[in-house]
Amino acid sequence: MKKFLAVLKGDLGRLFIYPSLQVPEDFSIDYDRYWKVRGRSSMSEKGETLSLWQQDRASRAAEFIERNSTVLDLGSGGGAVLEYLREKRNIKPIAVDVSAHALISLRIKGIEALELDIASENDVEKLPEVDYILGFEILEHLPNPEKLIHTLAKKAKKGLIFSFPNTGYYAHRLRLLFGRFPLQWVVHPGEHLRFWTMADVRSWTPQLHLGPKSMVAYQGLPGLNRVWPALFGAGILLVLDTTDNENQRHHSDI
Repeated sequence: MKKFLAVLKGDLGRLFIYPSLQVPEDFSIDYDRYWKVRGRSSMSEKGETLSLWQQDRASRAAEFIERNSTVLDLGSGGGAVLEYLREKRNIKPIAVDVSAHALISLRIKGIEALELDIASENDVEKLPEVDYILGFEILEHLPNPEKLIHTLAKKAKKGLIFSFPNTGYYAHRLRLLFGRFPLQWVVHPGEHLRFWTMADVRSWTPQLHLGPKSMVAYQGLPGLNRVWPALFGAGILLVLDTTDNENQRHHSDI
C-alpha cells in the first residue's frame, strides 16, 4: 500500500506541471543532456546502476531470453542492462552507443562495444547477427521506427525486445482531460516523436509482418497494473518474434 500511495502521489503531483524548457543556442536537441537529466545512466567511477524501473524492465526482458544467448543492446550507455542479463542469463553481451565515454566504460567491463549511430541506416546495416536485439526507450525518439525495426529484424535470429512509454497510462489521460498533453519529456518537448497505447500496439504490430510474441505492461500503479495494464501500466515491453526471418535467411543462402 505504501508503494501504491507513493506512485499515486507522484503521478498526481505531475498533472499540472511542465519541465523547464531548455533550448540551446543552435536549437538542437542535446541527447547527452537528456539522458543525464533523466538519469538513464550514471557514468561515475562507481559504474552504472539500474533504477527500480529499469531493473523491473530488465527482469521482464530476461524472461524471454534463453541462457547463453548473444544479446545486442542499442544505446547501451554504461552497460548496466547487459551486466544484469549476463549475471541472470549468462549472455554474450554486445553494446552499441555513440558516446565515447560510454564505449570506454563498456570495454573496461569486458563488454564488446560498437560505436554506431542507430539513426544512420548505413550504421544499422553494419550490426552483427545476434540472437536478440534490445531497444529500450529508443523507438519513441524516431520519426520512422518501422524502418529501423525492419532492418533489425534481419539481424536478430530469435527476437527483438523494445520498451516505450504507455501513453494510455491513467496519468497521461488525466492530463488530457485537464487540457494538457501527456508529459513525456524532460529537457525539450521534441524528444519523443511517436506515441503508443497498448491498443495502438495491437493494431500496429501485425503491420510490421513480424510475430508479436508478447506485450506486457510494467511499473505504474502496483496491483492495478496487473488487473488493467492498459490503463495502469506506465511502460510497455514488446517482444517481436524474428524466427521466420531467420528461416528466410537460411533459405536465401541455399
